[in-house]
Amino acid sequence: MSIALAPTPTTAVSEQLLETIAANAKDVDTGATQARYALPLLAEEGALSLGLATNADGNYVEQVRVIRALAERDLSVAFASWAHRMAAEYISVADTATPYLSELAEALRSGTNPGVTGMASVMKTAAGCGHLDLSATAVDGGYSVSGRIAWASNLAEDSIIVTGAALDDAALIFALRASDPGVELAQPFELLGLNSTASAGLSLNDVFIPSEAVISTDLLGFARRIRPTFALLQISECLGLAQASITAATSRLHGVHATFEYEQEATARRIDELIRIQEELAARVGRKAIAPTELLQLRLDAAEVATTAAGIEVRVAGGAGYAKSSPASRRFREAAFIPVQSPSEAQLRWELAQAEKEEGAA
Repeated sequence: MSIALAPTPTTAVSEQLLETIAANAKDVDTGATQARYALPLLAEEGALSLGLATNADGNYVEQVRVIRALAERDLSVAFASWAHRMAAEYISVADTATPYLSELAEALRSGTNPGVTGMASVMKTAAGCGHLDLSATAVDGGYSVSGRIAWASNLAEDSIIVTGAALDDAALIFALRASDPGVELAQPFELLGLNSTASAGLSLNDVFIPSEAVISTDLLGFARRIRPTFALLQISECLGLAQASITAATSRLHGVHATFEYEQEATARRIDELIRIQEELAARVGRKAIAPTELLQLRLDAAEVATTAAGIEVRVAGGAGYAKSSPASRRFREAAFIPVQSPSEAQLRWELAQAEKEEGAA
């Protein structure tokens, strides 16, 4: 017997807005509408500022649910919202609050300026499996930064970017505007899915970063602090997509497709269990320590169940699942992105192996 999963409950986003996001998913997938359209609408409802500063307000579980609910309707919007929300998070945990950072935080809070999380190399460096893409040199009043970021999303001339650069024997986590002199945005990638997330590379050519734009110079401390928020919202993307796919598959489990009932039931139970674990961990953010292995294993499990659920949906959809314009096809293509989203599946597996060794030796 198949198992029905209830939609993610959230009081932070109106049902009307969720319906709008679902109705626009096809236009976003085809590129007729950019995913950023939803950011000011969500910000107006206060749905992208819950649990800021490592769950200072105690509302982080609700933020996890918001991103999961968005991913059920449109992963492109959920992904754009995740990137935007993380840019706000980075600024909220700054070592020193400055008027400049406060100005950027307010712009992000309105949703009119999309937030960019250029943190792939920062997180790899903190994990010990990479190096920073950018380099910084101290100059009068701040720093000069150069280098190239291979991939970032929500990129536009009005974007607010948070990233990191190597500085002598330390690191610099900082914010800047995409319109700052010396910032050059590349042409957006042509992707299998999520083409409306404005994903591309960018170069910094002697960009001046004022001292008041610095968020932290403690790379490891910064990474440890933001990692739970970062990972659990990515997990929401995976689980929201999984919920949508397995729910759509459930409605087709009749006739010859009833042969997929066992796979549907097992996958639905797995999704439900992973959501329970996610919400338990989310409630601990800022309150109780979360072991790296807990986050890493859940992120891997959530990615796996998303691709499994999307695979079941496209198979029971039949010919419609192969049509590029169908929701099943869209979710199948979106699911293909999850294993390569930074941190990639390869990086997560490597980090999990290292963390298990460290915890075993402790």
